[in-house]
Amino acid sequence: MLLRVLRDDPAPAAWNMAVDEALLTLAATPTLRLYGWSPHAVSLGYFQRLADFTDLPSGTPMVRRLTGGGAIHHGDEITFSLALDTHLLPRDVHDSYRLVHDAAIAALKRHGIASSCLAAGELPAARPSERWCFALPGRGDVVTPTGKLLGSAQRRIVRPRPRVLHHGSLVVRRPGLTPFVASIADTCANADDRLEHAVREALVEQIAAALGTVPTAGSLTAPERALAERLATARYGDAAFLHAR
Repeated sequence: MLLRVLRDDPAPAAWNMAVDEALLTLAATPTLRLYGWSPHAVSLGYFQRLADFTDLPSGTPMVRRLTGGGAIHHGDEITFSLALDTHLLPRDVHDSYRLVHDAAIAALKRHGIASSCLAAGELPAARPSERWCFALPGRGDVVTPTGKLLGSAQRRIVRPRPRVLHHGSLVVRRPGLTPFVASIADTCANADDRLEHAVREALVEQIAAALGTVPTAGSLTAPERALAERLATARYGDAAFLHAR
């Protein structure tokens, strides 16, 4: 089985979330997308209240994700989404997180970055007790001695068929609004663009291997792009959706 890999340039928050929803809905084959954020932005978990973030600096770009979990300040990081049929992941939700996290740990290890899955703490939740995703590492999270290194969240749908969207944010350098996060730069003095690219490609290889797939470069189909363009305006670019909770 092939794993379609999309390597996208940094883009505005609304477009990023719109593309991921289009992939969840329409992607005919398992798809791994890697992208960045321009400008840097804060994404809220689907169930979070906007009122809990009134202390953010004025003008901070914000978007509501389709996935649950806590808010993330997306800065210098490797962001990825995985959209695929549910049966291609372990049946247990937490085991599905572990599959992706173990792949990330293996990718980091290949480049001398030591991390592990936390064995204790709360399990991932759609409605977390902490407002920031990285504030309180939980069971199964990818951590270093500094803190949480990888933030993850999922959305599952049953129509048009059982599908999963997995979001992942692997921090390269600490973003300004969440200085408590761990980052690749904590343990690698040479955390430059070359290292980031190498880790990104190792992540592709390890996720593909964990799924028993072969990675192959791809691009959005015409229907996926058309749906993303509609969603970027009608949902993720609409203030009513951001203020929905």
